[in-house]
Amino acid sequence: MLTNFLLPQNKKKCCIFDFDSTLVSIETLDFLISKSNSGEKKSVENITTLAMSGKITFADSLRMRFSNINLTKKDIEKLKDEICAYITNGFEQGISELKNDFDLYIISGGFIEIIYPVAQRLGISKDHCFANNFIFQGNEIIDFDQKNILAQNGGKPKIVAKILTDKSYEKIFMIGDGYTDLEVAKADHRVIFCGFGAHVAREAVRAEAKYFFYNVESLVEFIVKK
Repeated sequence: MLTNFLLPQNKKKCCIFDFDSTLVSIETLDFLISKSNSGEKKSVENITTLAMSGKITFADSLRMRFSNINLTKKDIEKLKDEICAYITNGFEQGISELKNDFDLYIISGGFIEIIYPVAQRLGISKDHCFANNFIFQGNEIIDFDQKNILAQNGGKPKIVAKILTDKSYEKIFMIGDGYTDLEVAKADHRVIFCGFGAHVAREAVRAEAKYFFYNVESLVEFIVKK
Protein backbone atom coordinates (compact mmCIF):
# COMPACT_ATOMS: atom_id res chain seq x y z
CA MET A 1 0.00 0.00 0.00
CA LEU A 2 1.08 3.59 -0.59
CA THR A 3 0.67 4.45 3.10
CA ASN A 4 3.22 1.76 4.03
CA PHE A 5 5.61 3.09 1.43
CA LEU A 6 5.48 6.51 3.05
CA LEU A 7 6.19 5.28 6.56
CA PRO A 8 9.70 6.10 7.89
CA GLN A 9 12.05 3.15 7.64
CA ASN A 10 14.00 1.86 10.62
CA LYS A 11 17.69 2.29 9.90
CA LYS A 12 19.96 -0.68 10.50
CA LYS A 13 23.19 1.24 11.04
CA CYS A 14 24.27 4.17 13.17
CA CYS A 15 27.20 6.57 13.50
CA ILE A 16 28.02 8.11 16.86
CA PHE A 17 30.24 11.19 16.72
CA ASP A 18 32.38 12.87 19.31
CA PHE A 19 32.21 16.67 19.07
CA ASP A 20 35.39 18.49 20.12
CA SER A 21 38.36 17.95 17.78
CA THR A 22 36.09 15.74 15.67
CA LEU A 23 32.95 17.39 14.30
CA VAL A 24 34.57 20.73 15.10
CA SER A 25 38.24 21.67 14.99
CA ILE A 26 38.49 23.05 18.53
CA GLU A 27 38.15 21.86 22.13
CA THR A 28 35.24 24.13 22.95
CA LEU A 29 35.63 24.34 26.75
CA ASP A 30 39.36 25.01 26.43
CA PHE A 31 38.58 27.62 23.78
CA LEU A 32 36.12 29.37 26.08
CA ILE A 33 38.45 29.28 29.08
CA SER A 34 41.37 30.63 27.07
CA LYS A 35 39.17 33.51 25.90
CA SER A 36 38.23 34.40 29.47
CA ASN A 37 41.55 33.60 31.12
CA SER A 38 44.35 33.55 28.55
CA GLY A 39 47.01 33.05 31.22
CA GLU A 40 45.62 29.55 31.88
CA LYS A 41 45.48 28.51 28.23
CA LYS A 42 48.50 26.17 28.26
CA SER A 43 47.69 24.46 31.55
CA VAL A 44 44.08 23.88 30.50
CA GLU A 45 45.18 22.38 27.17
CA ASN A 46 47.59 20.08 29.02
CA ILE A 47 44.77 18.81 31.24
CA THR A 48 42.65 18.04 28.16
CA THR A 49 45.53 16.23 26.47
CA LEU A 50 46.08 14.04 29.53
CA ALA A 51 42.39 13.10 29.68
CA MET A 52 41.99 12.44 25.96
CA SER A 53 45.12 10.26 26.05
CA GLY A 54 43.71 8.23 28.94
CA LYS A 55 46.31 9.42 31.47
CA ILE A 56 43.82 11.03 33.84
CA THR A 57 40.08 10.42 34.14
CA PHE A 58 37.66 12.59 32.21
CA ALA A 59 35.76 13.50 35.39
CA ASP A 60 38.98 14.74 37.01
CA SER A 61 39.89 16.74 33.91
CA LEU A 62 36.49 18.41 33.85
CA ARG A 63 36.75 19.44 37.51
CA MET A 64 40.31 20.68 37.01
CA ARG A 65 39.37 22.76 33.98
CA PHE A 66 36.37 24.24 35.75
CA SER A 67 38.67 25.59 38.45
CA ASN A 68 39.76 28.04 35.73
CA ILE A 69 36.25 29.04 34.73
CA ASN A 70 35.36 32.71 34.50
CA LEU A 71 32.56 32.60 31.97
CA THR A 72 29.22 34.31 31.41
CA LYS A 73 26.11 33.64 29.36
CA LYS A 74 27.40 36.27 26.94
CA ASP A 75 30.54 34.15 26.30
CA ILE A 76 28.37 31.12 25.55
CA GLU A 77 26.04 33.06 23.26
CA LYS A 78 28.99 34.43 21.32
CA LEU A 79 30.49 30.98 20.74
CA LYS A 80 27.05 29.59 19.82
CA ASP A 81 26.94 32.23 17.08
CA GLU A 82 30.49 31.39 15.93
CA ILE A 83 30.71 27.62 16.40
CA CYS A 84 29.51 26.55 12.95
CA ALA A 85 32.58 28.28 11.48
CA TYR A 86 34.67 25.59 13.23
CA ILE A 87 32.90 22.58 11.68
CA THR A 88 35.58 20.22 10.39
CA ASN A 89 36.11 20.53 6.68
CA GLY A 90 34.15 17.82 4.88
CA PHE A 91 31.64 16.91 7.58
CA GLU A 92 28.71 18.85 6.15
CA GLN A 93 29.01 16.87 2.93
CA GLY A 94 29.95 13.65 4.74
CA ILE A 95 26.96 13.77 7.08
CA SER A 96 24.63 14.40 4.15
CA GLU A 97 25.97 11.23 2.52
CA LEU A 98 25.35 9.18 5.66
CA LYS A 99 22.00 10.44 6.90
CA ASN A 100 19.80 8.40 4.53
CA ASP A 101 21.17 5.05 5.70
CA PHE A 102 22.46 5.78 9.21
CA ASP A 103 20.97 7.07 12.42
CA LEU A 104 23.32 9.85 13.57
CA TYR A 105 24.22 10.72 17.15
CA ILE A 106 26.52 13.11 18.98
CA ILE A 107 27.88 12.01 22.35
CA SER A 108 30.27 14.48 23.92
CA GLY A 109 31.88 15.50 27.16
CA GLY A 110 31.36 19.04 25.88
CA PHE A 111 28.28 21.16 26.49
CA ILE A 112 24.90 20.94 24.82
CA GLU A 113 24.48 24.72 24.72
CA ILE A 114 27.39 24.89 22.25
CA ILE A 115 26.87 21.58 20.48
CA TYR A 116 23.28 22.03 19.41
CA PRO A 117 23.85 24.79 16.80
CA VAL A 118 26.25 22.44 14.98
CA ALA A 119 23.80 19.55 15.28
CA GLN A 120 21.12 21.73 13.71
CA ARG A 121 23.45 22.71 10.88
CA LEU A 122 24.32 19.05 10.22
CA GLY A 123 20.73 17.85 10.48
CA ILE A 124 21.20 15.77 13.64
CA SER A 125 18.12 15.88 15.86
CA LYS A 126 18.38 17.27 19.37
CA ASP A 127 17.14 14.02 20.92
CA HIS A 128 20.19 12.32 19.36
CA CYS A 129 22.59 14.73 21.11
CA PHE A 130 24.02 13.81 24.51
CA ALA A 131 26.35 16.18 26.35
CA ASN A 132 27.05 18.02 29.59
CA ASN A 133 25.29 21.18 30.67
CA PHE A 134 26.33 24.36 32.46
CA ILE A 135 24.87 25.61 35.72
CA PHE A 136 24.18 29.34 35.74
CA GLN A 137 23.74 31.79 38.58
CA GLY A 138 22.36 34.92 37.05
CA ASN A 139 24.68 35.75 34.16
CA GLU A 140 27.60 33.69 35.49
CA ILE A 141 28.52 30.06 34.87
CA ILE A 142 29.26 28.68 38.30
CA ASP A 143 29.53 24.95 37.64
CA PHE A 144 28.46 22.03 35.48
CA ASP A 145 25.85 19.41 36.31
CA GLN A 146 27.96 16.79 38.07
CA LYS A 147 25.03 14.34 38.11
CA ASN A 148 25.04 14.20 34.31
CA ILE A 149 26.26 10.76 33.18
CA LEU A 150 28.70 12.42 30.78
CA ALA A 151 30.34 14.35 33.61
CA GLN A 152 31.33 11.03 35.16
CA ASN A 153 33.94 8.43 34.29
CA GLY A 154 32.76 5.93 31.69
CA GLY A 155 29.90 8.18 30.63
CA LYS A 156 30.04 7.58 26.90
CA PRO A 157 29.79 3.76 27.09
CA LYS A 158 26.80 4.16 29.43
CA ILE A 159 24.98 6.44 26.99
CA VAL A 160 25.70 4.08 24.08
CA ALA A 161 24.41 1.15 26.15
CA LYS A 162 21.17 3.06 26.75
CA ILE A 163 20.79 3.75 23.03
CA LEU A 164 21.38 0.12 22.16
CA THR A 165 18.75 -1.14 24.59
CA ASP A 166 16.14 0.58 22.41
CA LYS A 167 17.69 0.00 18.98
CA SER A 168 18.96 -3.07 17.16
CA TYR A 169 21.65 -1.95 14.75
CA GLU A 170 23.58 -4.25 12.45
CA LYS A 171 26.50 -1.82 12.35
CA ILE A 172 27.54 0.69 15.01
CA PHE A 173 30.36 3.15 14.39
CA MET A 174 31.96 5.37 17.05
CA ILE A 175 34.05 8.23 15.66
CA GLY A 176 36.32 10.36 17.80
CA ASP A 177 39.79 11.57 18.70
CA GLY A 178 39.91 10.72 22.39
CA TYR A 179 40.37 7.79 24.72
CA THR A 180 36.83 8.28 26.03
CA ASP A 181 35.62 7.45 22.50
CA LEU A 182 37.81 4.37 22.32
CA GLU A 183 36.29 3.25 25.64
CA VAL A 184 32.93 2.82 23.90
CA ALA A 185 34.31 0.04 21.69
CA LYS A 186 36.18 -1.48 24.62
CA ALA A 187 32.88 -1.74 26.52
CA ASP A 188 30.89 -3.23 23.62
CA HIS A 189 32.47 -5.48 20.98
CA ARG A 190 29.72 -4.62 18.50
CA VAL A 191 31.01 -1.06 18.19
CA ILE A 192 33.48 -0.32 15.39
CA PHE A 193 35.77 2.43 16.62
CA CYS A 194 37.12 4.89 14.06
CA GLY A 195 39.90 7.04 15.43
CA PHE A 196 39.89 10.54 13.96
CA GLY A 197 43.10 12.54 13.81
CA ALA A 198 42.41 15.44 11.45
CA HIS A 199 43.05 17.91 14.27
CA VAL A 200 44.82 15.91 16.98
CA ALA A 201 46.29 12.44 16.46
CA ARG A 202 46.60 11.16 20.03
CA GLU A 203 49.25 8.44 20.22
CA ALA A 204 47.44 6.41 22.89
CA VAL A 205 44.33 6.31 20.69
CA ARG A 206 46.18 5.66 17.46
CA ALA A 207 48.08 2.77 19.06
CA GLU A 208 44.88 0.93 20.01
CA ALA A 209 42.61 1.88 17.12
CA LYS A 210 42.25 -0.72 14.40
CA TYR A 211 40.95 1.99 12.08
CA PHE A 212 42.31 5.54 12.12
CA PHE A 213 41.56 8.40 9.74
CA TYR A 214 43.05 11.81 9.08
CA ASN A 215 40.29 13.28 6.93
CA VAL A 216 36.52 13.09 6.59
CA GLU A 217 36.50 11.76 3.04
CA SER A 218 38.39 8.55 3.85
CA LEU A 219 36.38 8.11 7.05
CA VAL A 220 33.02 8.34 5.27
CA GLU A 221 34.18 6.09 2.44
CA PHE A 222 35.19 3.43 4.99
CA ILE A 223 31.88 3.66 6.89
CA VAL A 224 29.79 3.40 3.74
CA LYS A 225 31.68 0.37 2.45
CA LYS A 226 32.21 -1.47 5.78
